[in-house]
Amino acid sequence: MKRQTSLSRDHARRSFEERLAAAKRSRTVEDAKFRARQAQGKLRRFVRINFRREDVIEALSLRRGDCNRCGACCEILFKCPFLKKDDDNTTTCGIYEDRPSQCRLFPIERRDLEEVRGSCSYYFIEKPVKLEKAS
Repeated sequence: MKRQTSLSRDHARRSFEERLAAAKRSRTVEDAKFRARQAQGKLRRFVRINFRREDVIEALSLRRGDCNRCGACCEILFKCPFLKKDDDNTTTCGIYEDRPSQCRLFPIERRDLEEVRGSCSYYFIEKPVKLEKAS
């Protein structure tokens, strides 16, 4: 009886360790997928900003809100070397006046917000509000 209890404990321990290992593998796969999505987004934004300016202007007409300085957009794939963390958990850009277009215009569309790990305060509306002339 004692041997059987010991065996069941060993099995339970192995089972727990196997579940932990499986969860770790799953997190690693999810993180790799997230980083791939971020890389694809960086490339997509670069192409749009530099070669499809009219599309960017149209997309930005749907964006609302203001930057809350969370810095999440400055940590897509890697932390920007010009990002400075403040004591109040906000961030400051070390080259704010000279920052690249990709930084100035982020986020361009709703799906860009899925690439940040933070609480970006921008949001997007379905279509721009067009005011008609009253008759």
